[in-house]
Amino acid sequence: MFARWSLPSSHRQWSALLKRLYGSTIVWSWFFNGFRLATGLLLLPLVLLKLSAEELGIYYIFLSQVALAPVIDFGFSPTIQRFVSYAMGGAETIQAHGVSKGTGASPNYGLLWQLFFSTRALYQVMSLIVLVILGTWGTYIVELRIHDTPSPVVTRVAWLITVIATILNVYSSWAAVFLRGMNEVLTSARIMVMIAVLRFVLAAGLLLAGAGLMSLPLGDLVGSLIQQAIARRTCLQRLRSQPAPTKTHVWQNLRIIWPNSWRLGLLSLAAYMTVNANTLICLSVLGLAANARYGLSNQLLGVIVGMASVWTQVKWPLIGQQRARHDYAAIQRTLWPRMWLQYATFFAMAAMLLLCGPPLLQWFGSGKQLLPLPWLALLVLVSFLEMQISVWGTLISTENRIPFLWPAVVGNLASFLISLTLIHTTSLGLGAFVLAPLLAHSVFNNWYWPHYAARGIQTSWVRFMFLRPKGNGGSL
Repeated sequence: MFARWSLPSSHRQWSALLKRLYGSTIVWSWFFNGFRLATGLLLLPLVLLKLSAEELGIYYIFLSQVALAPVIDFGFSPTIQRFVSYAMGGAETIQAHGVSKGTGASPNYGLLWQLFFSTRALYQVMSLIVLVILGTWGTYIVELRIHDTPSPVVTRVAWLITVIATILNVYSSWAAVFLRGMNEVLTSARIMVMIAVLRFVLAAGLLLAGAGLMSLPLGDLVGSLIQQAIARRTCLQRLRSQPAPTKTHVWQNLRIIWPNSWRLGLLSLAAYMTVNANTLICLSVLGLAANARYGLSNQLLGVIVGMASVWTQVKWPLIGQQRARHDYAAIQRTLWPRMWLQYATFFAMAAMLLLCGPPLLQWFGSGKQLLPLPWLALLVLVSFLEMQISVWGTLISTENRIPFLWPAVVGNLASFLISLTLIHTTSLGLGAFVLAPLLAHSVFNNWYWPHYAARGIQTSWVRFMFLRPKGNGGSL
């Protein structure tokens, strides 16, 4: 009798587990990040096989030009997502700094519609800027070497498709940003996974069919069109319970969004320039082989940080709603378990990197190396501190204020100057690039902002970290 009933029970348990995994935002986000990494590894052999050396060279020129597109965002996406979460939390209005308290638990649909139209208009402007830059400067750069390719006509068509795909990719992201702000993170993650799979299948199929340079941009083009259609339709389904306003204040809303957007954009730009400056120093002083060790170590730790950060990333829209209601106890209950899960995931994966990374590279026989183990361990600490500062900084930004902008910029500048000094005055070698950010940011940023952010949710850092807030922190 026991054996007869154990199988159905097992089936029910497996069914419940699969259902829970299917409904987990964490699982979908991890799958998206993992698939995005795998896509690059899987497509690279096809790209190397199907493109000539000249086509491969022009393809990397394409990539270098379209890399400008994310910079055009300049902090608008997280700012809009935050304002949408305020409206979902019932905020009466949006303001340039600070958060107006919500009148209740119901979303402010009038404000949501205003943000809907403003977001769409903003991304139309960003798409136009991308068109002008890629259509002029990008085309000029491509034309410099276009006659070295087997077929200049095909290359021009491929570049045209790349420009159109990039413009649509920028424009199509507005609905996904809006959707995440409405706390539809699971829906957004599922859409991103579907589009990533579609782009991969189309690009791989076109490469195998002999489409050459046009393969990847055509995959991006189709994916962007479908993403825009699905995400926009989903947003409208959520909003149609209330009629759209007869009058919109698009430019007034954009003027309110701008003050904190440019601050986030400048912060990202400063971090980007610091990384590139360190790379330039490493290349000029230590050479390509050393830069490969430093770059590979940073890349792997970047993957670890990205996977671990998913735990908190999926909860920021909900925390934005709680901030609009000034419900600090709810913020503590939501963030506390996610932060500890993020830390535990980071250290578990980092330990695997330290223990298994060097021997696996040696076993593969690729000739590639990571940093020496002591420096790699210190780089793990630096990455952890940067990750936790990012968490606390994002929590502060939910107040619709960015007080950490200039300390962070100064810290990045100091990090660059310290690494430049150490590399020329000591024998630390690559260790200079590990030690510099630790020294620069430990003076102020690494310890001040966690305490500042904790006070912003009416607690202290020690109390928040080591005394679990009462209540339920939510499901996966």
